[in-house]
Amino acid sequence: MRSIIQSSALVASALGAALASAPMPVSAADQAGFNPHGFKLPTGVYRCELNRSVNVREVSADLSSAVVQFDRKEYRMQAVGARSGALRYEDPKSGLVWLVISTKSMLLDTKHGRQLANECKT
Repeated sequence: MRSIIQSSALVASALGAALASAPMPVSAADQAGFNPHGFKLPTGVYRCELNRSVNVREVSADLSSAVVQFDRKEYRMQAVGARSGALRYEDPKSGLVWLVISTKSMLLDTKHGRQLANECKT
């Protein structure tokens, strides 16, 4: 029970931080600050908790955009700067955000304030 409560607290914290960070569109001039940790975004199927999966179908060479498939829908996402240093991709129309850090990725629904996929790994 304690681990569920701790996990819920971590998820709430991550979601809150993702929703609170002010997105900044990434231009060629901002590229160095966009990915300060040198994270990679490999294409392919990411397996996530709760038997969910996210397919990163396409990533531009400069990492400025990605095509993500989730729940039988495809989203063309644009990179935005994140204060945390994570790679952050957004689809403003749907409100989806794909966050990439060194050990995992997660898909968030910012319109409804919920997490769609967590602990996603290739």
